[in-house]
Amino acid sequence: MAQDAPKPDPPKATNTDPPATAQTSSPYMFGDWNGERSKLADSGVVFNFQSVNDTLMTPQGDSTNWSRVRGTLDIDFDRSEIVSGLKFHITGLWQGGGNMGGYIGSIANPSSLVSANTFRLDSFWFEKSFLGQRVFVRLGQFAGQDSYGVQEYGGSYLLEPMGYALGNLFGSTFETFDPASTPAAEIRLVPSQHFYVKSAIFSGNRNPYGDDPIGLHFKFKDTPVIASETGVLFGQEGDSTRRNYPGSYKFGAVINPGPFPNLVTGVHSTGNYLLYFMINQAVYRAGAGSDRGLDVTFAYDWSPDDVARINTQTTGGLRYRGLLPHREHDALTFGIVYSHVSDVLNRFIVNAGLPMFGSEKALEVNYSIQVKRWFTFQPVFQHYFDAGGNPQMRNSTVVGFRSSFNL
Repeated sequence: MAQDAPKPDPPKATNTDPPATAQTSSPYMFGDWNGERSKLADSGVVFNFQSVNDTLMTPQGDSTNWSRVRGTLDIDFDRSEIVSGLKFHITGLWQGGGNMGGYIGSIANPSSLVSANTFRLDSFWFEKSFLGQRVFVRLGQFAGQDSYGVQEYGGSYLLEPMGYALGNLFGSTFETFDPASTPAAEIRLVPSQHFYVKSAIFSGNRNPYGDDPIGLHFKFKDTPVIASETGVLFGQEGDSTRRNYPGSYKFGAVINPGPFPNLVTGVHSTGNYLLYFMINQAVYRAGAGSDRGLDVTFAYDWSPDDVARINTQTTGGLRYRGLLPHREHDALTFGIVYSHVSDVLNRFIVNAGLPMFGSEKALEVNYSIQVKRWFTFQPVFQHYFDAGGNPQMRNSTVVGFRSSFNL
């Protein structure tokens, strides 16, 4: 199942930004609303509106367009001196279009935006910090894949398991995904700026769009999904010891105690789980304190192969920001996704005298061009080897572009 893409925050106006009196100097297409946007931000109220569109095609003549318009409101009650350590977030969207992954029969969807045609409230939550911002508690409606198994460099890719979260999380454990968020609660412990551990419980609705088509029903359904993650961070923003090579190393687990059918026998057993490991590391910087340079990303997950058809997925990529002179915000990006079909299923297929499935290998190269501070244009080339993990399927090539507007 194709999941939704991450919600990269558009650039926010700061005290060091030039006066936002013209479209060329504003991080927003429609400007700073005569300074009102900055005044609201100073008091802890931030509005973001974003339009993202993927236009994709194949040499065989297939073509699709998927569009999303999202609105988000964040309120920091601490900054407005109303309630210390309290934040509120709410976001909703309209999205719709065609699914290129359905045309080519791929496991990894060419667009990380694609899920269901919908006009829906996505998430809303309150978060309160305690003990000097070392403990955080979040309650409301939000998606597991926004925080557990999500790709840190997701905004740099179109290909689904690179551009949002690992692609077999829902199929293996029914971990919830954006924008079909469900009721949830999370606790996050941050004893230092270099380490955190967090855990959350979600209502593991197995048909989330059907159970809550507009996001307002706050419906608990089926069995819960429990996700946990621990991470080690180096050189992050705000780190007093920061150098030029920030990195993050994460290990997580997602568990669903509900019934799951065996792929071959159909007999239900209790519970299934998925483990994942993710690395994001800067390996080269063009200068001290610069973000220009090369970043590396890698992720691997595993789930028992008697339940999940795609029980293992591996992703890896390279990103070079500022490759061309005077284009420090542009990025050249390469990524690959390896999706492995269950060995249990394959043994059954072979014993039945049918051709064995293999693995799907999906490759992406794209170049992100920041045309304006509020407009990004991203041409992309993708190629699929053994689409769907079926060696009898033809290899597929997909080309196109993503356009993103911060409104």
